Amino acid sequence: MIFFSPRNVLDRWYGLREFMIIGVIIIAFSLVFLLGWFRYSCGLILSAKPARDYTPQVAAANELQFLGVLQDLQHPQERRALDSLRHKLERDYYLLNYLLQHSPAVHAGGESFEQHMIMLDFELMKAYYALASKLSRSKARAALQEMTQVVCYFANTMGERGAWSPVAE
Repeated sequence: MIFFSPRNVLDRWYGLREFMIIGVIIIAFSLVFLLGWFRYSCGLILSAKPARDYTPQVAAANELQFLGVLQDLQHPQERRALDSLRHKLERDYYLLNYLLQHSPAVHAGGESFEQHMIMLDFELMKAYYALASKLSRSKARAALQEMTQVVCYFANTMGERGAWSPVAE
């Protein structure tokens, strides 16, 4: 009885290889479905209309520029101008995150799963913008549009929690 004949080894190798290929296909489809769910969920969160919109008050009180960025995105822009808008959005985003995390009025609430998803969405859109800005201005503008929606979401969250008073106070 021969246990390791070349034919047995080849049969086992091809069986293992088919199993590995099927595993890779399943993982790839799972990742695609997970990404689809994530994008759909973020879209739902960002498109939800709050009972009261605190965004303008929060932006004015903290001298945030994202509302101006939202208006500037309506017009076609060069890549350099889009990069400038991205820098403004990142500044506002990080300032709002800092205020939400360090404000005593909102610290008790903590961050929700939704907020973590939206934070991840902002970082993914930032990476997508870096890629899209080299390929297509319309795709880059779409990424900036979603980044603006994320900043609006956090500004409104801050306003809902009652922490929209100016930073200087």
